[in-house]
Amino acid sequence: MKKLLTVFLIVLAIFQNRKLLAQTGIGTTAPVNKFQVETATADPATSGSAANGNLRLSGLSVAHVLDFGLGNTSNFAWIQARNKTYGTNYNLALNPLGGNVGIGTSSPTAKLNLVGGGMRIYDGFTNSGTRPAINTSSIGNYEIRGVGSATGTVQADGADDGFLRLSAGGGTTTTAQSSIDISGFSNTADMNNNIVFRTAGTERMRIDLNGNVLGSNSNTLSGFGATISSISAAYTLAATDNAEVIKSDAASAITVTIPTGLPTGFNCMVLQYGAGQITFAAASGVTIINRNSYTKTLGQYAIATVLHLGSNIVVISGELGN
Repeated sequence: MKKLLTVFLIVLAIFQNRKLLAQTGIGTTAPVNKFQVETATADPATSGSAANGNLRLSGLSVAHVLDFGLGNTSNFAWIQARNKTYGTNYNLALNPLGGNVGIGTSSPTAKLNLVGGGMRIYDGFTNSGTRPAINTSSIGNYEIRGVGSATGTVQADGADDGFLRLSAGGGTTTTAQSSIDISGFSNTADMNNNIVFRTAGTERMRIDLNGNVLGSNSNTLSGFGATISSISAAYTLAATDNAEVIKSDAASAITVTIPTGLPTGFNCMVLQYGAGQITFAAASGVTIINRNSYTKTLGQYAIATVLHLGSNIVVISGELGN
């Protein structure tokens, strides 16, 4: 009796083991995995309710489903959360309770860890498109936005506060990191509506909420020196000369004309570097103002400043005479 029971148990174990090793196929008689569903390929449908995909997860008395499929227009696989009659798409949450998501890695170390590739954002703009208006609660398909909340625990997409940092380096020491901080509204003055630039872990420059460009407290703001443009013949100033130095190498007298339409606040310096005297002339519609009505440089190495006050009224000053 004991021998018979032993043989029965051995046969049962073999049978169970064979069952565990068996493959299950739907749409195929030769499945290669534990469970395989094989059907016609198809891109995800946008309307209708006919079968579309290889596998569906659905629930009792609900309209939303999760479909899985293989595309037929190119070699891609797809997952789509949507209404079971199609036409309405729903959100797909990955690790909604926590944990990291990896692309190209099985050991992600951040909420989203991308390995072995870059990222593209297709925004739909043409090369003749105008700059889009700033969005409020919605977000554009060209946009990456940091959002916050009053409490810090509930995401508030429609709130004005938010913080975003773009950084590189600094894995072991902050002095090896460069970063850009972008801040929305904040009750903390240091964080309120500004952009902060750092290198070697130290702030080098910031743009405050009024648009002022500020250097750090301990470093000189460098790299903003005026461009020096050389001329040797008659010249008409242009908006692109704003904040620049115009250096005249002319050996004989030349005229620098001030045109209409320069931007308000336009300013530049004009240097008579050569022997040729410079005469400032107003184009039609422009008014030149000087405290002594002078319009000519005094001589070699004389410097004159041009400042547009708006409405085509221009002040010239410096080493001038007639």
